[in-house]
Amino acid sequence: MSDIYTQQALPLYLQVAEDLKQAIDSGVYPASTKLPSENQLVEQLKVSRVTVRKALSHLNELGYTYAEKGKGTFVKPTKLKHDFLSMSGLSQEAVGMRTENKVVSFDVIEADGVVASKLNIEPGELVNFGSRLRYVNDAVVSYEEFYIPRTMLPNLTQQDLEGSKFELLGHHGIEMVKTHQKLKPALPSDKIQLLLEVEGDEPILINLSQNYRDEEQVYEYSVVYYKSSVYDFEITART
Repeated sequence: MSDIYTQQALPLYLQVAEDLKQAIDSGVYPASTKLPSENQLVEQLKVSRVTVRKALSHLNELGYTYAEKGKGTFVKPTKLKHDFLSMSGLSQEAVGMRTENKVVSFDVIEADGVVASKLNIEPGELVNFGSRLRYVNDAVVSYEEFYIPRTMLPNLTQQDLEGSKFELLGHHGIEMVKTHQKLKPALPSDKIQLLLEVEGDEPILINLSQNYRDEEQVYEYSVVYYKSSVYDFEITART
């Protein structure tokens, strides 16, 4: 392959990068998969390590790949689009991709002062507490913790949370009419690093949300930790 490269006018590393880009576009290396190592590419393409390294760096600059320290270079997945005002679930954010919710925990607990104030209820009232990891194409993309007054969903079980929470709420006649959300960037705690499989210096986005079923009644308070490398966030204005 090196003979083919040297016959072209482009710098060698750009030729290698273009071949790898075409392999990604054609599905040889699907989203979220690992590219061959530098050693493997040097052997396969019969070019120098410097050329391979510059080619991989160029792909990263183009937004085709990302590097994980100690693990290698991976194909960057198509970014998920999250609309803050949309009453929709993960399957609507990841159209055409495999989605899955994995329940981390579920319990019925007494609301502490913070949760009670967010839900506009009295401290000590029972709430459903759940936490879930959310996956797209077998890769974790977010982690959520949420609280719903037990009076609204008195029979909620852990099994219910394995499907779409939005569909579950809709089945019980609970629809969002307004939402108050706060989005903030942060570095992940030790717990979130493990759950989202990110490094400590990789920024994440935290969304704190109060969702209302009418102008006064909050049906859910949630905290969602997003892997910012796989998400685009947008707001669609509605009248």
